[in-house]
Amino acid sequence: MISRAKKYVAVLLAFVCVCMIFSPQTAYAAEDSSQHETVKVGFFAMDGYHVMDEEGNRSGYGYDFLRLMARYWDVDYEYVGYDKSWDDMQQMLEDGEIDMVTSPRKTPERKEKFDFSRPIGTNNGILTVRSDNSTIVDGNYSTYNGMRVALLNGSSRDKEFADFAGNKGFTYDPFYFDTTEEMEEALQSGNVDAIAASSLRKTNNERIVDKFDSSDFYVMVKKGNTELLNEINYAIDQMNAVEGDWKTTLYNKNYESIETKNLEYTEKEKSIISQYSKDNPLHVLCDPTRYPYSYNENGEMKGIIPDYFRKIADYAGISYEFLTPATRDEYIAYQKNKDTTDISIDARLETDNYAETKKWGITAPFITMQLASVTRRDFDGKINVVTTVDQTVSNSIEDAMAPGAEKLMCSTRQEMMEAVREGKADAAFVYYYMAQAFVNSDTTGTMTYTLLEQPTFTYRMVISSTENHALAGILTKAMYAMPKNLVEDLAAQYTTYKATELTFVDWIRLHPVVTVWVLLIFGWLLTIMAVTMVRLSARKKAQKAAQEKAEKMAELAEHAQAANKAKTAFLSHMSHDMRTPMNEGTTFTVDIPLEITDKECNKSDTGISEKVNLTGVNVLLAEDNELNAEIAAVQLEEFGMNVERAVDGKNAVEIFRNHPEGTFDVILMDIMMPEMNGYEAAKAIRAMNDRPDGKNIPIIAMTANSFAEDVQASLDAGMNAHLSKPIVIDEVIKTIIRYVYN
Repeated sequence: MISRAKKYVAVLLAFVCVCMIFSPQTAYAAEDSSQHETVKVGFFAMDGYHVMDEEGNRSGYGYDFLRLMARYWDVDYEYVGYDKSWDDMQQMLEDGEIDMVTSPRKTPERKEKFDFSRPIGTNNGILTVRSDNSTIVDGNYSTYNGMRVALLNGSSRDKEFADFAGNKGFTYDPFYFDTTEEMEEALQSGNVDAIAASSLRKTNNERIVDKFDSSDFYVMVKKGNTELLNEINYAIDQMNAVEGDWKTTLYNKNYESIETKNLEYTEKEKSIISQYSKDNPLHVLCDPTRYPYSYNENGEMKGIIPDYFRKIADYAGISYEFLTPATRDEYIAYQKNKDTTDISIDARLETDNYAETKKWGITAPFITMQLASVTRRDFDGKINVVTTVDQTVSNSIEDAMAPGAEKLMCSTRQEMMEAVREGKADAAFVYYYMAQAFVNSDTTGTMTYTLLEQPTFTYRMVISSTENHALAGILTKAMYAMPKNLVEDLAAQYTTYKATELTFVDWIRLHPVVTVWVLLIFGWLLTIMAVTMVRLSARKKAQKAAQEKAEKMAELAEHAQAANKAKTAFLSHMSHDMRTPMNEGTTFTVDIPLEITDKECNKSDTGISEKVNLTGVNVLLAEDNELNAEIAAVQLEEFGMNVERAVDGKNAVEIFRNHPEGTFDVILMDIMMPEMNGYEAAKAIRAMNDRPDGKNIPIIAMTANSFAEDVQASLDAGMNAHLSKPIVIDEVIKTIIRYVYN
């Protein structure tokens, strides 16, 4: 009897199917069994060149070079010696403990023991001191005298620095270390005054005071290892031909801060910063009509540019206060009032000339804005009407982008884009993040934007003529200290549409195709669940009827047994006199009560399940639906069969291939499956030249498609028979018997 718990399992399995349909699936490629060449690489720790974090993730110029080279070389690397020194690396290469090491330069001593590849980069020696060291002055060699200089054991830079010091006429005290990490610790703790090393070492809280002896560096292998060197040079040649200026790309990626600017504020700058306090803040102005770049929300200035300024002002330690114009007219009025505005943070200035005539101080550019055209999705490419705002600069943009088009005047850029959405104009030209924010938040799904390569506009911050212009340098230092992608990260907060703002109706309108598919799949699942529940209910009723029939038969048997006993007792008590006449022809009439029925007696009414035992038959069941597979397996196993399930066609082919010949007696193949459907799976099994049983094993199609052309398609794919779903177990058993037992 099917228990109520099994019903719950069926519903749970169906729910899991729904979750699986809408959850991201990960596909794994089969592992490549080919053998790659394994090369042991010296991977010594050097910040910027060889880096490995606590989880074992590697990075750096040297690592990126190796991975790029592996793109053109069938190789697996074994990284050796992260805890070793540079001196150790050279000895390990000479002793054959490693096959290659990167970063060395050619020297006469090394060329006697090792061979070198084509150049893989260029570096030079650098002399660095701590960022706050004001005693040693760049290029003033008298201030170099008596320096305590950290040097790396075994580095060719040691001798070059000695030659450099001799040429420049200064003296120094050398201190030798095994690793660059030890050198850096000594510098930061004050045990040495400077580090002389390769520019491949990434600096940290240091400034470069001098450079010396620029040269190429290479991959180095043991002398005479020509085969390995040829492989390396081949890969480098491919990189040079295909990857462009890969050396500069790798250098900029890993050593962007090697030329670290001294961002420490001088005493003079600190004095300027201290002038701005809570009682005397810097008054900051920006346009309130440029969402998401800058806008006024309930009396507070928000947007990408105000957020960026807050970051750099906080870094510099400057107290500030935003002016809060509500309209563009108020913004322009603030611009003209020198007494109220100390700094404008959204000035579009291509050169310093105009700022100089106004006696302004200006920072370095901090944001470059591109234009985008905002149109409806049904835009035909012709601009008859273009929107604009009442500004001279904007007018020139529209004239350049849509010459001859009629202009629709709007108060703000937001109104410009809304006019396009309403069909009042064909296009609006606005800054990129404006377009992105508008289109991403548009729930009608009718708008789109196109990024334009040209023109671009750089924005700076302008210091009022009444303020100290050195404030521009203070803010510029803070800009250089900001993360590289700060503007993009700030923009994402305003241009990414949040799911919490999306209503259900909006979602349906934005995703009509997905909605239809969701409804179809949900309906299909409901149908499968309903059919399954009906079949389980029918099966339960059938089992109950069989049980009741068995109980009734047992009762009848008891009655029959009682009648037999009565007959025996009756005959045993009959006298011989009675029996004799009875034997000579005495007639007795016996009434036996029986029920009269119209049904014909049919010996097959008990069903095939009571007459067939298929113990030992091994079935491969290819069925992607978990619930369908469980039901089929239970029914087949009741006949004594062994069932192994494949979750799709590809899995069925793999299971068949990975089992010995003759493992399976029959394959039941669903047709509509992911990865590989039933037709493809059947063809793949029939095509296995190394498996003779793949040609002969019975393959029975099971599908809801039951038209003549569906049956023919199954036969054309190499299957033996075609059964319709939902399956009828008697038909399945008969078909298995027909083909397994011929």
